[in-house]
Amino acid sequence: MKVPKRSDWAGLPPPGYLTVCETSLRAGLRFPPPAELVELLKRCRVSLSQFSYRVMSVTVGLIALFRDHGAVLTHEHLSRMG
Repeated sequence: MKVPKRSDWAGLPPPGYLTVCETSLRAGLRFPPPAELVELLKRCRVSLSQFSYRVMSVTVGLIALFRDHGAVLTHEHLSRMG
């Protein structure tokens, strides 16, 4: 964890860091973030801070649902869901 400097940007965290908003934690995000979530962020080219509460809540819920059924949520699954 790192406290940002005034010159830091939320959308451009230092290498190896993620920007996290309080709403993401309220939506169910825990640390370390699930590997599926990190991969989805990379594939979609978005930062964690760009996910709204609802998007984070649904994504974390889907990851848990897939894990409960012995599967891994991928970018392809989300594309098929619309």
